[in-house]
Amino acid sequence: MAIRKPRLSVAEARTKASASDPQSTSSAPPRPRSDLAARQPSEPVRQRIESPPTPAPSSPPLPAAVPEPAMLRPIDDAEPEPKVQVFVSALLPAKGVSPSFDMLCRQYRPSKALQMILRRALDDYEGLLQSGAHKKCPSSYETVRPSEQGALIQTSRMMPVALVSVARNHFDPLGLESTRAFGRKLASTALASFFRAEAERAKRLP
Repeated sequence: MAIRKPRLSVAEARTKASASDPQSTSSAPPRPRSDLAARQPSEPVRQRIESPPTPAPSSPPLPAAVPEPAMLRPIDDAEPEPKVQVFVSALLPAKGVSPSFDMLCRQYRPSKALQMILRRALDDYEGLLQSGAHKKCPSSYETVRPSEQGALIQTSRMMPVALVSVARNHFDPLGLESTRAFGRKLASTALASFFRAEAERAKRLP
């Protein structure tokens, strides 16, 4: 019997057999994932852009302090009025000249009693110097004899410079008298004005 030469080659026969066998296709190794990814079109990577946080609203700045007007400032802020020390002296009043003096002499020495009255008299006289009424004040009063022991008292007082100038121009317009003489006239006039005002008040009483 003669041997027939096959019509298909060995390679073609294997290819045909593998195509007809369904399990042959499933046994083929899977393609690598990277190979599949390489075939797919690349998409642009979307980056998430975060907006910066909105700052919290800041509180409005405080208004600057407004300087206080000069007219509204407390009176205590004003500069004190300059004063000068004045040395004064006076004689004791005679008995009956001043009911206040006579009453005080029952509790104090006559010199102490007169110093107390002179302090008040000078307070009142400063007001007269300021208003200009000092020009109509009496300049003397009835006194004890200067030779009596303790008849003269001497003290000092702080007075505004402006009022001292007014008194100087009134008692010594030429500026020739001593400080001692000026102090005597100042105290005597202040006491005389006080005693006269005291006598006028007594007359108005019923």
